[in-house]
Amino acid sequence: MDDDAREAIGTVLAAIGGILERDGVCSTYELAETLGGVAMMTAEAGEQFQWRAAYIGSWAMMVNAAADGRQRVN
Repeated sequence: MDDDAREAIGTVLAAIGGILERDGVCSTYELAETLGGVAMMTAEAGEQFQWRAAYIGSWAMMVNAAADGRQRVN
């Protein structure tokens, strides 16, 4: 997966987090924490899943940054 695709998915997940929070389903932080937990479980599943875990972890960080209201800095 290239960086543009990874960042696009993270942006969409952040937007979904905002919708879930607005509708009272869960907070954007909760979505970020859940993604972080999934990333950790994926990493623990084996060496063959390390790239997948890294992608999910980066999405968790993007959603957390959106919850904090921070902008991405290059």
